[in-house]
Amino acid sequence: MVEAEQSRELVDVAAGGISVVNLVKSYKGGKVKALDGVSLSIKPGEALGLVGPNGAGKTTLIGCMMGFLRYQSGEIAIDGLAPDDLVTRAMVGYLPERLTFDRWMTGRDFLHFHHELCGRPEKLRVHECEELLRRVELDPSAWSMAVKKYSRGMLQRLGFAQALVNKPRYLLLDEPASGMDPHGVLVVQSLLRSLRQDGLTFLLNSHQLDQIERSCDRVIFIQKGKVVREENLRAREESVPRTMCISWLSYSDEVMVDSALVGRIATELGATLDQFSQVEANASITVGSEAECARLIKAMVEAGIPVTRVVPELSRLQKAFVDEMSKGGAK
Repeated sequence: MVEAEQSRELVDVAAGGISVVNLVKSYKGGKVKALDGVSLSIKPGEALGLVGPNGAGKTTLIGCMMGFLRYQSGEIAIDGLAPDDLVTRAMVGYLPERLTFDRWMTGRDFLHFHHELCGRPEKLRVHECEELLRRVELDPSAWSMAVKKYSRGMLQRLGFAQALVNKPRYLLLDEPASGMDPHGVLVVQSLLRSLRQDGLTFLLNSHQLDQIERSCDRVIFIQKGKVVREENLRAREESVPRTMCISWLSYSDEVMVDSALVGRIATELGATLDQFSQVEANASITVGSEAECARLIKAMVEAGIPVTRVVPELSRLQKAFVDEMSKGGAK
């Protein structure tokens, strides 16, 4: 037994992270392929996002990575071990898209129960569980309330706390902000930010592209069961064209801001004026690079235009998603 444990520790050190290789998962006797040769890797301490339309296979992939679903071929390894290995179970936290809890329990009892299942020390139970409930910002008035009375947003917070109760090294999150109000979405964003700072490795499946862009290092695009694209969100895109929405004060003592002025500045710098609104005091201008955008803003300010805001019409991830959906003919 000791030798087996030692060999496992050696595997952990040598093969840290998550690896998925040529994964195939099919239904109806192989007629429907939910996953068709999916491969990806997540390095220790990395945050990977999953993006794709409904039915692309994202939740199925997470189910296979958790060991819940059998797959026809391919390999999954978490620190070199199979997903259903007990050692793996002990170091992975999971928040499913569809939550099914013991409804008769109170929120506090539910978390205490899972704290015990994880084998955490009993003397730390009250402290660690209350710390988690506060971390997910579940109102203390709900701790003693039966789970059956919880709203969807409250259930999501409790589920997030449960996913962290075993102090996991890896976290698989399937739509963590589903059903949450705007404040709940901000809580999830704050949690993801703190988890990254803690060095936790996690996989995030979310339709909220801004959430993925804020939280992840890389993103994998999945469509019809295949990985169709990968983006490194931390790499700069210095020479990629983008359309910027530029706003300014609707009044100026220095200059009359009209389409002729803005268009001339854009043309001189190689940019294109796509749309101009005198009423809304903004314009859409396509630039060829980050450097060109910087030169454009500088020229507008030097011309006396009181620029107040510059944002891309589509974020980097939104643009990539639209491009992939256009290629795949998705509706």
